[in-house]
Order: sequence, then C-alpha cells, then structure tokens
Amino acid sequence: MSLRVRPIQYTAHTADWVALVTALGGEHVRDEGDWQLFAVAGGGVAIHGMPDGDPAVGHTELRFVVADLDAALRAVTPALIELDLSASVTTEDFGRYAEVTAADGQHVYLDENSDLVGRVAGTGSSDRTPAEVLPLWYTPDVARGEALLAAFGLRSRIRSDAGQWVDLTAPGGGLVAVHGATSVGAVLSFEHPDVRALAERLSDAGIEATVVDENYGISLRIANPDSPDDLSARIWVNQTQEDLYGYQRLD
Repeated sequence: MSLRVRPIQYTAHTADWVALVTALGGEHVRDEGDWQLFAVAGGGVAIHGMPDGDPAVGHTELRFVVADLDAALRAVTPALIELDLSASVTTEDFGRYAEVTAADGQHVYLDENSDLVGRVAGTGSSDRTPAEVLPLWYTPDVARGEALLAAFGLRSRIRSDAGQWVDLTAPGGGLVAVHGATSVGAVLSFEHPDVRALAERLSDAGIEATVVDENYGISLRIANPDSPDDLSARIWVNQTQEDLYGYQRLD
C-alpha cells in the first residue's frame, strides 16, 4: 500500500500559501483556484481556499492519499480492529475517502486519489532541496496516536526518551509527528536538511523566516499567511534531526 502524507490546509489567503509552498520547493501538481495541490520531497500538500471568516480557515486536516482505497482498507482494517477503531467511507463529487476518529477525537482521513502517484519535487544541492511535509498531531496520548499511524503502515523513525514526541515515515512518502499536548489538534509543519539555506531561499522570495536554535536542533519560524501577527501560529520547519541526545532513532 503506497500511502502518502498529504494534509489539507484551509486558508483565506490562497495566493500567499501557494507562494510559501512554492518557495519551500513544492512542485505544483493541480491549480483549480480554491484547490491547489503540491508534491514536496516525498509527500504532498493541498491548499484549500475558503472565504474570509469561514470557521475552517487556519485549520489543518491530517490526511493521506492512496491510489486504491478498497485495497488500503483491507490492509489496515485488522490493525484498526485491534485498536477498537473503524473506518467509515464517504463518496463525494471529488471522490471517495475513509475517516477514522482516533480515541482522542482527532479525525484522520484516507483519500482515494492518484494525482501524486510518481510525483516528487525535484532534488539537488541543499540550497534547492525541497522541504518535506511534517504535519504535527497534538494529543494527550502519544502512544495511541503512534499506534493508529502504525496501523496505517507508517514506521516510527525518532522518539523522545520522555515519550512526548515520535515522528513516523509513510510508505509512499512524507512524515507525520505525534506531539504530547493537553489539547488535540493538527498543524502543518515541514522538515529540511539545511534550514539556513532554506531561509535564504525564502528571503529571496520575499518571505521572512527566523532561524531558531532549539535544544534538539535548529528550525525556522515563518509567519502564517492567515495569522501573520500571531507568534503562536508560526509555521515551523525543523532541520533534519542529527543530534539524538534525549531521543532514539528507531528505523
């Protein structure tokens, strides 16, 4: 099952998001006005334009794409049953998708779509390497979140010794991280092997990015097009983690 990470970001500022994902190295796959689709280093990102003031604006949905939904459900259903979870299938004008509601209430989706099959943004020197998508799932129960993603076929990559962070790789491309928190939600973030070079590239595109040195490594903070003045809404781009003090590599 070639499941691929492809979150949807809802926005009232589609053009600004398109400019940002393009500067991050995304390759435009579809342009349908309010629906914009990008391939990134391995996964994908969808931008869904909404009217200003719509309650969905600023919301991130944790979604994956598969070319054959029925085959994917046959593969994941036994593991979901073990977790006392199930998937419901919905058919819309744009296609079919399955929805699983995690124990914490987070909705996780499998979309049947082949637009990204075989599409990977170009690679090259580190100053042109595209970012990889890395949505964050905030939850009070990291272990259950990890177990659900493992049921989908993702493989755990790096886990903190404290158990408050684990990131996973999808078989078809892309990353997802489960982050311990008191509330439940999802936000869009990214990963890149050289965030300083990426910051220069963003600056050349007229996008301000601040390099921040954290205990686990360096990262970028980028203003969110829907909340540019809200520091808490900044978009994170983590540098690929090499310092594993306090963490363990699992793959």
